[in-house]
Amino acid sequence: MTSEEKTAETSEDSFWGSLASRYWYLLAIFGLIIVGAVIGFILTFNWYIATSAIGGFGSWTFDQFSLGTGLLWCLFLCLWVLLFIVLPTLGVIGLFIAIIWFGVFSPELKAEIKAQLKRPSPRKRESGSGGFSFLLFIGVCIKVFIDGNWWTPFGSLTYGYFAYVWITVVMWAFILFAIPVGVLVLGWLIYKNRKSD
Repeated sequence: MTSEEKTAETSEDSFWGSLASRYWYLLAIFGLIIVGAVIGFILTFNWYIATSAIGGFGSWTFDQFSLGTGLLWCLFLCLWVLLFIVLPTLGVIGLFIAIIWFGVFSPELKAEIKAQLKRPSPRKRESGSGGFSFLLFIGVCIKVFIDGNWWTPFGSLTYGYFAYVWITVVMWAFILFAIPVGVLVLGWLIYKNRKSD
């Protein structure tokens, strides 16, 4: 990191730090909104377990779920959380930000914030690795469906079957992604060697 990048990062940090210390009460209110959303999620989660027919109103054991009922259970949970928690929380946060922006911040401060937001950040963004795991999960779902075990309870399938499914999906991923990438890299290396000769 160059000295200019360090200076820019320090100035950015000091700007946001001074803004946070000046308007600490707004951060406290924002924190209360987040805490309320977390409590709402816990209450919604408990309510859903007690009222969902999928899962026997909380009485099923793990082996009574199939892949299909498990995914339906998660899907309905996500929909209820979206309806009861996410959308109201986003609405409250949006209203809160609008009140702060139009009622609390001065025009000079708004101009400074806009300038800070437009300035490119010197910090490097780290990419997540969840995409590959999600693709593997989708592959497992497809494999279980192809095998005809979509609605089969987990307790009826051996752990060896699930190990077989994961191995098969990893092999598919290797065939679909690693081999073509390897061929492209090999071709590029051959091209570079011929060009240098």
